[in-house]
Amino acid sequence: MYRSVRAQQRLMELKNDFISNITHELKTPVTTVGVALEALKNFKGLDNPALTEEYLEIAQNELNRLNILTDKILKTSSFENKGVEYNAEPVELDKLVEQVLGSMKLVFEKQHAKVSFAKEGTEFHLMGSTVHLTSVVYNLLDNALKYSREIPEIEVRLLATTDKLMLTVKDHGIGISPEHKKKVFEKFFRVPTGDVHNIKGYGLGLSYVESVVKSHKGTITVESEVGKGSAFTVALPT
Repeated sequence: MYRSVRAQQRLMELKNDFISNITHELKTPVTTVGVALEALKNFKGLDNPALTEEYLEIAQNELNRLNILTDKILKTSSFENKGVEYNAEPVELDKLVEQVLGSMKLVFEKQHAKVSFAKEGTEFHLMGSTVHLTSVVYNLLDNALKYSREIPEIEVRLLATTDKLMLTVKDHGIGISPEHKKKVFEKFFRVPTGDVHNIKGYGLGLSYVESVVKSHKGTITVESEVGKGSAFTVALPT
């Protein structure tokens, strides 16, 4: 009876974690679209055609990502068993990263984030899924924002070698203790944050990210130090 009660409690905890993570992930693009529309409405964005086009593009990209997230929810149960399935297509990873950074511009501005992007090399193409790789970059940047202190500082670096592309997203936030680093890619795991209760990340997002990376025959690693930040590096074969 005790084991049965404990199993039911565990299932309840998993359900609550799932709802918490999904609510947060869905809220992010919805909030961004709202900010873009508010800017158009209240700051005379419609009087500026270039600004109008930029904000509408941000809103469209976020709605596309919302579609990705809903699809991710429907397929979550199959990620661990089959990995992420996709039809391979040519992907320019540097352009993809730049597009994501552009789409998150309003979010960065709202949080006064300082974000830099540097790339080394000349060829950044690979065969993969534009949809899922876009979501990978979003998740890594979103986590970097959530786990930063005060004014977020995020460094994005893309390196092209002879046989792989390496994308690193580094923050200067709260960091991850050694005993928790092994668990950050586990489904629903969230890094303990002490008195910080409003962080909902490092749950379904990183589990999904790892599934996408593995499906692309790549690897993802994390280097972190408590109080100094974390750096997630994705290596994808070309």
